[in-house]
Amino acid sequence: MSENRRRSARQRKVNPKYANDGWDKGTLRLLRESSESSGSSPDENAKAAELDVDVEVRAIKTSGGGHASSADGDDVSMASDAVSKSSDVETPDEDDEENGTLASNEDAPAGNAPRRRNPRLPRSAASTTAHSRGLPSGHQRSGQSSIYHLSFGPDVEDLHDILQARDTWLNGRDVTLPSRATLSAAHASQTPDGAAEKASKFARLQSDPIMENQIFIKIEDNELYARYLLQDKPSHSVVLGPLGRQQQFPLEYCSPLDFGQAWPKAFGLEQGQTSPSQERYHEGWLLNVGEKVQCLAWAPGDEGVQYLAIVARCTSTQRQLALGEEDIRPAFHPSPAYPSAIQLWAFQTQATGVKGIRTLSMQTKPRLAVVIGTDWGNIRHIKWRPPPRYSYNYETSNLIGHLGVLSTDGSVRILAIPVSSSTSPLIFKADHAGLTIPPPPNTLFTTLTFAGPTDLILGATDGSIHLFDLSDPSTTPYLTHNQHNTYILSLCTATPSSLPFLASTSATGELTLTDLRSPEQDTVSVPRACFPAKDLVFAPFTRTFITTLDRAGNTHTETSSATFIVAHHLRHFTTTHRVAKLPEHTGAATALAGSPGGLHPCILVGNAKGQVFATNYLRKIMPHRRNDPRSKIGAIAWMQKICEYDWRPLTPPATADGSLGVDIDLYHGRDTRKGVSRFHEGFKPEKVDFGIAANPKKKTPKKDLGAAEPIFEEENAVTALEWNPNHSCAGFAAMGWGSGIVRVQDLAHDM
Repeated sequence: MSENRRRSARQRKVNPKYANDGWDKGTLRLLRESSESSGSSPDENAKAAELDVDVEVRAIKTSGGGHASSADGDDVSMASDAVSKSSDVETPDEDDEENGTLASNEDAPAGNAPRRRNPRLPRSAASTTAHSRGLPSGHQRSGQSSIYHLSFGPDVEDLHDILQARDTWLNGRDVTLPSRATLSAAHASQTPDGAAEKASKFARLQSDPIMENQIFIKIEDNELYARYLLQDKPSHSVVLGPLGRQQQFPLEYCSPLDFGQAWPKAFGLEQGQTSPSQERYHEGWLLNVGEKVQCLAWAPGDEGVQYLAIVARCTSTQRQLALGEEDIRPAFHPSPAYPSAIQLWAFQTQATGVKGIRTLSMQTKPRLAVVIGTDWGNIRHIKWRPPPRYSYNYETSNLIGHLGVLSTDGSVRILAIPVSSSTSPLIFKADHAGLTIPPPPNTLFTTLTFAGPTDLILGATDGSIHLFDLSDPSTTPYLTHNQHNTYILSLCTATPSSLPFLASTSATGELTLTDLRSPEQDTVSVPRACFPAKDLVFAPFTRTFITTLDRAGNTHTETSSATFIVAHHLRHFTTTHRVAKLPEHTGAATALAGSPGGLHPCILVGNAKGQVFATNYLRKIMPHRRNDPRSKIGAIAWMQKICEYDWRPLTPPATADGSLGVDIDLYHGRDTRKGVSRFHEGFKPEKVDFGIAANPKKKTPKKDLGAAEPIFEEENAVTALEWNPNHSCAGFAAMGWGSGIVRVQDLAHDM
């Protein structure tokens, strides 16, 4: 039995620790000199390895009575290949890949020896009976080519996007934020000639049934501020400028402020005096909407004017205007019809020196273009409907686009937002929406997303998802599926690609990926401990869903209190890949944004401390080798702090027993208090260190491993982030805080 025993084909080396045990250094030196005097001898380790491999190959040839069978012949070729082939690249077994049972690299033997194929399972049978919901990651012990095939697919079509992204977005100038030169090059390679002109003609020729069905009633300014906006028009003070030279600027309600005037290169200018844009270190606009920023959404359209939809939280005064009383469980029951508003701000743009790329015009102040008052309760979520083919033409269609609105009364409505060239805003009350989708019985809609111009997906409080065809005038879903067991927090489709996958998160912390072609069978879930993620972003470059992971939601016990940005590849969704790490003791991640149209791979993330960070996630996702010259570019992750925000109240906080007369709603929270804001900016990119172990050379104090977390003011947190979805303005970013401050800035640069 010992002679016919099969042995491993990996190389074996003599362990010098045991082979030379018991001999001192002087004795070993004399033995080497005596062996060299009688002639050169081969290396001891190499000779032992050669003899060992020779014995293994001889055993394979003589097994089975000295005649090799057909199966043994395959093993002979594999054994000989194992000796000559480098172990740096591991080629997966074709049969295993078809069966969907490719073993994880963590469970593979140390020598990466290929396994013997099973001759009893024909290849045709494996391909017809296999059903797999994912593959292992293979990042730890596989070669570069194997990682590409496992993560992104074996076909040329699968690797096209990732290889193009590697050649485009791994430049040193795009480590954290997109450069205008790279945006222009990426736009030129993706947009066919004449596509925008065809899209404009297409938009002009189509009728709009949603605009025809909706009823907007014009209202006066006094009714607007009495019901839908803030009647007291609260002002705000903002401290801006470089360290040691900061100045205080007034910011009126629903008014813009050019914060670039606090950053002139010539500091001899007086306060409020403007300077040319090329002589500023930073520039952008600040808006004061008065209450916590609930939602931000850029409208589609590559024209000279960019429209930003803003929703602020309703105040306690507005909630008291409702006729009915709110249920004791308002998250699972419809709210009364108290008023709320949607603001549309217009930002003028101007051309840059880069072809096809525009920037914010600092000579023309942004204006409040449209205000739409509603009586649907608090607005939780807004999202623009993807336009037919490419974009609307504002100049010819008199339409900004279609806006999906989800409110606390549980219904979802589609509005056709008009546009006007007048400088005065259009003020309407939405008496009847263009399309209203009521919730099913005993549930409410909680989140919405678009899978295309005609497909709308809604999540509900009972964990179900509902798919609607907007081209059908009826409000009956064509697909209903029980995705989760409880409240759905977020939905994210694999758009702009044509992949039929939907990712979702629930209040239990569960992250789920579903194939909409067979949702009952093709579903995979990633459970978490607690603290579910509110935001999900799809990155089409690598077919990856990106979210955040707090320490409390991690399944591993860690001493670090930092929050991570993690990625889940489509082909191995259950594996978590860390992309970036936020600083410790800065609170949980409260907002996350990626480019909606996949225009660039830069991610924005905000936390409870008020900080906003940017990173290029490709620098940690792209496969690389340690000895590859490109590894110095692809392996190092960088994060850049865009700005840091501080907020302080003007009045002392209320005591625990409410002695100051401040009533706090446990569900809605208290109204935004009057305060003073301060911005810090001008930070350099820093390398991201994922290690949690302390440096042994430095003596650091022992940290308490308890559950203590820093606490920040509610108004200090970042509550909304949004990248612009249009090619010409892909570097525009909008940021909102709990104090009601909105910051709009062009983050694209010319480095």
